[in-house]
Amino acid sequence: MATIQLRCECGKIQGKAEVPAPSSGNRVVCYCKDCQAFAEQLSPERILTAHRGTAIFQLSPASVQWTNGSEHIRCLRLSPEGLFRWYAGCCKTPIANTLKPGFPFVGLIEKVISAQDRTEERLGPVRAHAYPQHANPPLPEDILRNNRVWPMMIRVLLKILGWKLTGKGRPNPFFDRHSQPMSQPEIVSTKKLKHDETL
Repeated sequence: MATIQLRCECGKIQGKAEVPAPSSGNRVVCYCKDCQAFAEQLSPERILTAHRGTAIFQLSPASVQWTNGSEHIRCLRLSPEGLFRWYAGCCKTPIANTLKPGFPFVGLIEKVISAQDRTEERLGPVRAHAYPQHANPPLPEDILRNNRVWPMMIRVLLKILGWKLTGKGRPNPFFDRHSQPMSQPEIVSTKKLKHDETL
């Protein structure tokens, strides 16, 4: 079983993720407007790819454990019902996206994975580019031609079902045993974000 090391850029937050094999997770790049808006709240030039994508490795909550500095983890949501988006309050490193605690799913943002573990050997290949229509500049034709979004989505749903049936939703590194978030989410309106971008 491989252990993936996790740390924020300043090193105050550290952890690990147990990844039996690259196939036990799901590696994607997401170009959706919400992921871009989240990056804008932190440091887009450090987070987004050349085409404004966010590299993500999806795995079960029970796979992830914080070993130091979890008190520095913060959360924001782009709407009251939006994803829980976690980041390091100490240095603005993006950490992960999660659904409600009843859904066993963690999308680790690759910036929190140590550089030596951020490889195809450890995480597997990028299986799909989600929301490619929002890439800027547009993605190359060879990527678009070979993009397989629907198989990736089915794969994710099957993994969530499997993680739920096998109890891998707990412990959840972002919620306590009462299903409360470890940090009270700040609601950041996307309307406010659009306004701020014009200032």
